[in-house]
Amino acid sequence: MISLLPSYRETLVSNRPAKDVLQRLAVSTSTKPFLQPDEPELLFTGWVMDDRFRISLRVRRANHYLPLVVGRAETTSTGSILMLRYTLFPTIQLLLKLWTVLIALGVGISTFQHKTIYALWIASGMLFLMYFIVWSNFRMHLATTKEVIRRVVS
Repeated sequence: MISLLPSYRETLVSNRPAKDVLQRLAVSTSTKPFLQPDEPELLFTGWVMDDRFRISLRVRRANHYLPLVVGRAETTSTGSILMLRYTLFPTIQLLLKLWTVLIALGVGISTFQHKTIYALWIASGMLFLMYFIVWSNFRMHLATTKEVIRRVVS
C-alpha cells in the first residue's frame, strides 16, 4: 500500500556484535527530550532496550519533521544487522491525517453548497503544498539522522 506519510527503511550491517552496537547507541542516548545545559552532549533521545530501540536526534527546540528511528538489532556470525525504520512521530502523523480529513470534509461541504469545484482545486493545492513541505523537511532531516546513526554504529 502506498502511504502519503513519509517513511524510510534501511538495513545496516556492522562487524560489531549486536550487544556492542546497542551499547554504543545506549551510551549516546538520553531520556530527556531536549539538550540540557548541565548534561554532556548526547546525540539521541529515546530508549534502547534488549534488542530494539526507538530514538531520534536530540535538539535544542522541538522539530516536528525530525525522523523517529525504530530499530532492531540481530546478531550474525560476523557481526550484526540493524533493521531501521524512519517515520514521523505518531502525534505528527495523527495531526497530518486529521488536517487531511478536515480539509476533505470542508471541500465536500463547500462543493455541495456552492455547486462549483473551485474549492476542490484550492483544497487539492493546499494538501499538495502541505504534504510537499512535510516530505521535503523529513528528507532533509533524514540525511542528518542517517549520518549520525552510521557514525555511532561504525
